[in-house]
Amino acid sequence: MTARHTVEVAVVRHALDAPPAETTAVRLLWLLRAHLPHGLRVESERIRLRLAVPEDAAPLLAHRAMGDALTHRACAGWSVEP
Repeated sequence: MTARHTVEVAVVRHALDAPPAETTAVRLLWLLRAHLPHGLRVESERIRLRLAVPEDAAPLLAHRAMGDALTHRACAGWSVEP
């Protein structure tokens, strides 16, 4: 079994017509279920989510997984915070 590491990734609203943070957070939880999301924190313009990813490349994999999830049309108007 591969060791897992938890990485926090934040996404921010960048479009006025983007869905609300609460709605987007629920969608992200569903889209990222393969990465065992936990540690959710929702603010009005930012969502912070901790993802469990393989330890060997944790930050890169977490950001890539979040970026992939954000390509779903249900998350339009949100992007990974640099």
